[in-house]
Amino acid sequence: MQNNDQKSIVSAIIIVGVLIAGAILLKGSDPVTKNSEKTLSEQVGVNKKEFTQCIENFDQKAFSEKISANAGKAMSGIPANERGTPYSVIIGKNGSKTQIRGAYPKENIQKLIDEVIAGKVTDIYTGEVPGYEEGDHIVGNPDAQIMIIEYSDLECPYCKKFGETMKEIIAESSGNVAWVYRHWVVHSSALPKTIASECVAKIKGNDAFWKYIDLVFGLMNPPKAPVSEQL
Repeated sequence: MQNNDQKSIVSAIIIVGVLIAGAILLKGSDPVTKNSEKTLSEQVGVNKKEFTQCIENFDQKAFSEKISANAGKAMSGIPANERGTPYSVIIGKNGSKTQIRGAYPKENIQKLIDEVIAGKVTDIYTGEVPGYEEGDHIVGNPDAQIMIIEYSDLECPYCKKFGETMKEIIAESSGNVAWVYRHWVVHSSALPKTIASECVAKIKGNDAFWKYIDLVFGLMNPPKAPVSEQL
């Protein structure tokens, strides 16, 4: 009985932790307009009551297992101790694939894109990543010539940087590049934000999801920012 009680307590703590973290998000200030009283989800048009209900009913365990398994397959060609975020796979309609291990500069990513288009990659991808799937969070056309699938963590500053670079690439691609965002929670503190982003997507759709994760990343100050700027 004691072991069962302990397991129940641990489960309860986990659930309460997620709900509290979700509440913190709800009460968080607007990173752009500090005087705003709207929550991040409200800023993208999500009803607070619906959002709270979604957080409370979210199947955290099933979700965590699913995204971990998917990320593991995608990075199966890399030793476990060398994996990290952001991790991306460039997939060409010609079947050519290569990987991006980190927040590469735009010029480097464009070079890899060109290699995939030419079908002559220098770093052949060996993992098991599926292409675009219904329900994926995507910017661009699912039928684009190039699909870049990113595995990202909402507490990762390098993921934020990579996202900013990807926006430039998409804007300059003339519709030839699409970008898919998939979660891979590396920092446990990112899980509540990840769940919140999924609730936003469920309630308000794909566009709201992208706006929301921009706001979440906007809470993150540049490295070595003064404490006063983080308060």
